[in-house]
Amino acid sequence: MYAAISADVVSSTSLSRESMIELNEKLKKCLSILERRYQGFWGRIVRGDFIECIMSQPEDAFEVALILKTWVKSFEPSDAHDAKRFNRYGLRIAIGIGEMKTIDRALDMMDGDAIYRSGRAISKLVGRAKYSFTISMSNSEHEQALQVISTLVNQLLNNATARKCETLCERILTSDTSKTAEKMGISVSGVNQTLKDLGWSGIEQAIIYYRKITSKL
Repeated sequence: MYAAISADVVSSTSLSRESMIELNEKLKKCLSILERRYQGFWGRIVRGDFIECIMSQPEDAFEVALILKTWVKSFEPSDAHDAKRFNRYGLRIAIGIGEMKTIDRALDMMDGDAIYRSGRAISKLVGRAKYSFTISMSNSEHEQALQVISTLVNQLLNNATARKCETLCERILTSDTSKTAEKMGISVSGVNQTLKDLGWSGIEQAIIYYRKITSKL
């Protein structure tokens, strides 16, 4: 069983060419970090604003999706002429859980049910930016439950500032509040207050619940 993530930048046309180049480099850095952190992870940028990832451990996918979304939302375009939707939503993200027939980095090929599911799911989100986090799997009962938590977490992220998203992203990556504070150059109490304001307790429980469900697949 695998998990795939398909993601695209909301309102990428509001970004200038220079901002898109900067964002592309930021995305490449994020994918590199994720590859080192999560075993069996492979991510690629298919177009300038579209990401595809595959993971051999599906229980990691929710956490990875949060990192991607907050990583992009922490990016602040310097010369966007109308980036309000980008600044609020950042990425549309779809997680697909299923089997894979082909994963071949040498040939740059991903083929199978997981990537089909994430691709179809994200296509349904086009034009519905505020519903920008969805999950697709064959078990409809589990899918419904996970969809509820992804929708609630997504609403918290939609309302979060770039700074709050950066703090959350670092907290997930470091798994330690003290290390997050040190990396961001702020106090531990400052990190804790920011995470509290963002709704970290609920987000953390959502991560745990997703892991519990998907670890049994």
